[in-house]
Amino acid sequence: MKPESKNPSPNVWSRAAAVLLAAAIIFLVGRFTAPHAPARASDPTAAQAAPLIASSAAVKIGSSNPLPPAKIEEWRRRLDAGVPGEARGKERLRMLSEWARVSPTAALEYVRQKMFRDRQPEALTTVFEAWAGQDPTAAWNWVLTRENGDAGHLRSVLTEVAKNDPVMAQRLAGEYAGQHPDLASNAYLSALDGVMYTGDYEGAQRMIAQAKVPNEEQRNILLNLLAGNWARYQPESAAQWVLNLPAGAVRAQALDALGQAWSDIDPPRAAEFAMNLPPGPERQTALKQAISKWTMDDPLRASEWVLKCNAHGDFDQAIAALATSSDVMNHNVDLALGWAGTIQQENLRRQSTIAIVSTWYSTDPASAMGYIKGSADLSPETRQELLKVFPAAN
Repeated sequence: MKPESKNPSPNVWSRAAAVLLAAAIIFLVGRFTAPHAPARASDPTAAQAAPLIASSAAVKIGSSNPLPPAKIEEWRRRLDAGVPGEARGKERLRMLSEWARVSPTAALEYVRQKMFRDRQPEALTTVFEAWAGQDPTAAWNWVLTRENGDAGHLRSVLTEVAKNDPVMAQRLAGEYAGQHPDLASNAYLSALDGVMYTGDYEGAQRMIAQAKVPNEEQRNILLNLLAGNWARYQPESAAQWVLNLPAGAVRAQALDALGQAWSDIDPPRAAEFAMNLPPGPERQTALKQAISKWTMDDPLRASEWVLKCNAHGDFDQAIAALATSSDVMNHNVDLALGWAGTIQQENLRRQSTIAIVSTWYSTDPASAMGYIKGSADLSPETRQELLKVFPAAN
């Protein structure tokens, strides 16, 4: 008898571009290497810091009057005050955001003087996002010149600009792409991130159509990003858009991104969508994605659906992968053998069954032998192969 069943560094832009183009990812890059730009002036020393901070009072951002030095010092005292801790850390970020809207360069200098290690990157992002929301042109030009074109900061600025002004974001991304064609897709990835944040998926489509990228491979990266992001919030609409793409590799890649994202949020609906695709490799991939995620959430319902709907060979690869997964084989041999028995391709079904029984034998030889010798579910060919593997079962 069978045993009782059990339920079961951040990358820089230049590195990210290579990874994205090679693997056609679905997800965004985080931080990036700066592109070539004029050399940046050395960071201020402690002795230089005070005059630099004072001079930042002349920068007018969101205010009709320059911020006086005394006000800058007041901000510094407020940020220095308080007991260190997680709550205080969040409060400081909120205050930095407010300060950056009226005196961004002073806020930047404070961050570089007073916030270090893992706190500084988040604080710098906070400042540049606030600055971009208040004066996008000034923030963008500052990063290009004073920050040596640091692409991590460019990404922060461009994403924030796209949330508020997609037309400007399209223009900035296009200008950057013209100067750095090898990094064009990364500039548009940042802009798309901001546009999609607002739910403007039609705007994202227009941005991709107008993107100044050097080849279609980079454009396909943008299409995949849109398909995956859109599917997390409006899967049916995203699916309709993907299916209307021209047949071929572009649609196949976008469909793969769609399937992964949809399976993450609603595997049963993703499985139904996959079931209704035309027969072929695209349906096989979509079924495998949905069933794999569904099994992790609710293995019983997933298996019932598979056993009910498995009427064609496009299920085979998905079922074989699930049936022979270590978690299923080690914790629910009944389910694993049941799935393997639904595989239509004879050779794949036999190989999967042998793998499951072999794992079973390693933990419960007596029960596995009994199954080998007495189960009516085994074909004569599979039984003979198992007897060769386990001669003691004779």
